[in-house]
Amino acid sequence: MVLVVLVVLAMLGSGCAAIAVASAPTHRPTPQTERGRALAEQFWSALHGGHYEQLDELLELHARVALDEPSDPITISHLGWLHAWALAESARAPKAAAVTFHIPLARRYFEEAVTLVPDEPRYLGFLASFTLAEGSVMANERVTRQGYFQMKDAIAAWPEFNLFTSGYMVSAGPVDEHFREGLEQQWQTLEVCFGSREVPTRAVFARETRQGHQRACWNSWIAPHNWEGFFLNFGDMLVRAGDLPRARQLYEAAKLSQTYGEWPYREVLERRLSSLDELAPAIAAAPRGEVERTTMFNSSFACTGCHQGSGVPR
Repeated sequence: MVLVVLVVLAMLGSGCAAIAVASAPTHRPTPQTERGRALAEQFWSALHGGHYEQLDELLELHARVALDEPSDPITISHLGWLHAWALAESARAPKAAAVTFHIPLARRYFEEAVTLVPDEPRYLGFLASFTLAEGSVMANERVTRQGYFQMKDAIAAWPEFNLFTSGYMVSAGPVDEHFREGLEQQWQTLEVCFGSREVPTRAVFARETRQGHQRACWNSWIAPHNWEGFFLNFGDMLVRAGDLPRARQLYEAAKLSQTYGEWPYREVLERRLSSLDELAPAIAAAPRGEVERTTMFNSSFACTGCHQGSGVPR
């Protein structure tokens, strides 16, 4: 009898805890302050200039603002992106295994950004990416599956943006079923952006827009060389898949951009084209930390390949 009472009390206690958590006030976003807006300008200036060396200072400044303004989703998401950038371009300043510390931090900040703005598919796509990364690093299948289905939701919410995000995450991994799914997602990106899986021609620029979800298909103030970076990565994935003829076509498509001549990484792409036959074995053998002759995802321009506006490669 005593045992039954203890079990019932334990169940009631557990139920009370669940109710208490479920009934907690919703964490609601607050408008960005003048201080937050000034910091956002610093964030974009660093990213558009390729100033990876400013990361430590930016992380400190963003953390200070986040402590005072924890409901500002822009500052919170920028903290996530700063940790993402630190990890993605760690080839610039290798720190061995320690760079993986950025994964759970990026995941946590994007998780909070999604809590604050649940209808922002970009936040969800990055949350999914770093949930998958954390699951992979920790060999935690439950977390990996959680990230996989988060990414499915993100793709459904904004396919033009998150099909690329999803495929990019596996672009440097083993050429297995996950890689092939990621490569297929790049072809799907062409379809949702341009209405066809054909390699685009200059005629598709008649559809260029800065409005709605289709804006993710083009260059923008956020990603001044989004077009060029997308096709560089697409070509890299086709090289890894052994499809050199179509890799050449996709690399060439990067040149269709009107701002191609201003792209800091155009010479990287042109060197790929000039030595395409030798590129496949080089990419396959390149360790993480190799600056150029590796996949875009593993390079020193994994983020700035799309986001650096002009100037010399960093």
